[in-house]
Amino acid sequence: MSAEFSNAYQEILFDNLMSIIKQNFVFQTQLKLAEENNKKIAEIQAKYDELSRAKSSVSESVHEDKTRLQVALNDVMKKKAEIEKELNEKKTEIDSLKEYITKLENIAPSSKLKKLNPEKKTEEVSAEPAPTDLFELKANDGSSF
Repeated sequence: MSAEFSNAYQEILFDNLMSIIKQNFVFQTQLKLAEENNKKIAEIQAKYDELSRAKSSVSESVHEDKTRLQVALNDVMKKKAEIEKELNEKKTEIDSLKEYITKLENIAPSSKLKKLNPEKKTEEVSAEPAPTDLFELKANDGSSF
């Protein structure tokens, strides 16, 4: 081998070695950046999983609260409907009793009504004025001595 060939060979070998070393550096740099990105991705994934679990537990508690409130609302609405029905029944009963009282008042004589309810004013006016004192009546009718 000649010296020129040997020099050219060593120069090419050196150039190739430098290219391989440069590629190795670039590759190691890319690996290091990829590892850092993987760590960041793993941290973000862990945070996402934690938030997802928290959201899930919050959603469950919100759903439980919603269900509890809906049941309570249904109970209150049912009680309200029952009370309104009972109120309407009582109003109907009161109206029918008022009608019955009116019919009885029309049937009963006014003297009985005054005894039962002295505050109630009767529509009928008696033809004779009621005597206020019994002695006056006997003195005026001529039956006294």
